[in-house]
Amino acid sequence: MKAFLNSLEWVLMRAAAVFFVGFVVCIFLQLLSRYVPGITILWAAEIATYAFIWTVFLGAAVMVRHQEHFKIDYLYEKLAGLPLLLTKLVSHVLIGAFGAAMVVYGSKLTHLFWEWTVNTLPELQQGYLWLVLPVSGFAMLAFAIGNTVEDIGAHSLKKESDAA
Repeated sequence: MKAFLNSLEWVLMRAAAVFFVGFVVCIFLQLLSRYVPGITILWAAEIATYAFIWTVFLGAAVMVRHQEHFKIDYLYEKLAGLPLLLTKLVSHVLIGAFGAAMVVYGSKLTHLFWEWTVNTLPELQQGYLWLVLPVSGFAMLAFAIGNTVEDIGAHSLKKESDAA
């Protein structure tokens, strides 16, 4: 499972980097379009928006993998042993449920908006924007499951080493 999660993270990070580069390039093209006479690029704003959204959602999924998502550090620092494990497990279940909801409802939204097009670029379907929801939701769910397994394993090992 760890190899799968490592591969998934690797793919997500590379994809996020590609989308981020696309975002920066489109912003640069927008600047050229505004300040250089004779250059008109209408679609750059739409592509920049899509790329930014994909970058953020893919990055959020990777943050779940590293458990750097929203959490109350104060609580994590004060707890130890079984109470800390239970707190982490509740967090993983909530994040996993959120990821599952993103997969289910994101798939419905993707299907609903698949045929809609962007005004400035009619060749681009809006479904590609909404596709980020099930993709990142699946990754969040997978990472939450992986974090759960890892935390339970670490707690069991610590318990065994304390007993020895």
